[in-house]
Amino acid sequence: MVKYFILLNILFVTTLSWSQETKGKVVSANGPIQGALVTVKNTFNEVITNNEGEFSIKTEDNSVLVISYFGMETKEVFATPATKMTITLETDGELLGEVVIKAKKENKEKTEETAYGKQNRDALGYSTGQKLTAEQINQSYTNVFDVIRQMPGIEIFGLAGQEQKVLFTKNRSINLVYPIVVLDGAVFDQSILNAISPTQIESITLLKSLNATLRYGQLGAGGAILINTQLGEGNALTVAQKQASLLVKGNEYTDTVLTVENVPITESYLLALNKATTFEEAKNIYESQMTTGNYNEIPYYVSVSDYFLKWDEDYSFKVLSNIAREATNNTKALRTYAYKLDERKEFLKALSVYKRVVALRPGESQSYLDLAMASEAAGDYETAFALYYQIIFNKIPNVDCSGIQDITINELRHLLAFHKSKVPFQTLPNDFLSAKLKQDIRIVLQWNNPSTDFEAQFVNPDSKFFIWNHTKFDNTDLLKEEVTQGYAMKEYVVDEKSKGNWRVNIRALEEEPQKNPTYLKYTLYRNYGLPTETKEVKVINLSRYTEKVTLDNFIFH
Repeated sequence: MVKYFILLNILFVTTLSWSQETKGKVVSANGPIQGALVTVKNTFNEVITNNEGEFSIKTEDNSVLVISYFGMETKEVFATPATKMTITLETDGELLGEVVIKAKKENKEKTEETAYGKQNRDALGYSTGQKLTAEQINQSYTNVFDVIRQMPGIEIFGLAGQEQKVLFTKNRSINLVYPIVVLDGAVFDQSILNAISPTQIESITLLKSLNATLRYGQLGAGGAILINTQLGEGNALTVAQKQASLLVKGNEYTDTVLTVENVPITESYLLALNKATTFEEAKNIYESQMTTGNYNEIPYYVSVSDYFLKWDEDYSFKVLSNIAREATNNTKALRTYAYKLDERKEFLKALSVYKRVVALRPGESQSYLDLAMASEAAGDYETAFALYYQIIFNKIPNVDCSGIQDITINELRHLLAFHKSKVPFQTLPNDFLSAKLKQDIRIVLQWNNPSTDFEAQFVNPDSKFFIWNHTKFDNTDLLKEEVTQGYAMKEYVVDEKSKGNWRVNIRALEEEPQKNPTYLKYTLYRNYGLPTETKEVKVINLSRYTEKVTLDNFIFH
């Protein structure tokens, strides 16, 4: 029986010593702002506003509050515990200048046949596949758009019989990037769709942006719709036309950059520690820094903890655990702590941290996915299954999980691949049970601040690159969705046709205060879902790398 509600143990005790409480309300010209972050400056003390824009936070005399929200200018004000505050945020002028006003789309009724009968596709919680074959194409379809509309993650603009456009839902942004059409191996824009009859189609496959771009260059930045017809390669296209359509320029990788491991150390505390020749000497330096220095910052605890791994793992953990003590109610810091525990395979310790994050952020979808993945890693497969199930079918009360459902489907199938006998899999639709999970290389990025601006660059064995921009200007709609739903995660799958040497580069596109900066967790799976699967995790202080660096080099055999 699938559990719909998970009871969470709170394993942290709040021991704040703030002297007074400040209450207030955060508003904009449009009314109260739900989800605004209110932080006591230069501390880890923070809260978020409720659905009325209200907050209550512990402060001291002369505390300064920092109030931030996506799309708004960050504001600093002195706390006034004696009176209830009203703080008005203004729209970010630079971001506003980038906004393009779009017409509202007509909301048509769309259904899918599922294990539970017909359901509205917008409400459907799981993917029904990225490929359709001729046997699955209904003879009643009058045009290709009717066929494509049956596939998940699709939006179609325009009216039938007029100029229609296909867009992958995940590629929504200010500047819409439409997928290309690859017809029997030749690349076209979407106007070719009007000339294709559904009766000619052998198969339709959707390629999401990474594989599409690496295969077709920047033409495939919005993804690709691969259509094979019964005419196949013997169709009316000439060889010259095909070669011209496949010619892609402008994304050849020629850069030379440092790896994250080779970026020079500049932090004075690390330079001092690196002079130690014994464990005792290193401990003395650290304890002196803690007593006399001003190092109550997340990067200090993370970096010094990593340093002590070469001397003593227990002592290294003792240093890292300062984060839990100093930032008991700060989810950004706690996620950094949990990432590092994941990296060190301390799964039970990480699980307790993720439980704490759920308690602090029960409205954020990422909290539940993190908890589910941590439960699986710690061997609690039933809880992991229950949480995956609730996310995929959007069953968590008052939480919108639609932005992470595709990723969660992969996580659930991964759980079934290894531990099917330990979970109530009979409650799942056949789609899950019949689907094979073979994904040769899977890359997962997670970061602890949805509104952080950065870019990831993927370079394939042919030295073609694809850049994914996670910025407020390039991907405003995506960032809004991430902030609203409370998630910060992206996955990429590299198929077996792309074997060879790969490179993953990363670059922060904004500077952050080093008290509690954005950390990024990078996970590389090989032979994902197979008995031979391997997993590598790296955690970096993203804000440290404002110049592009190589996060990973790997060979795909």
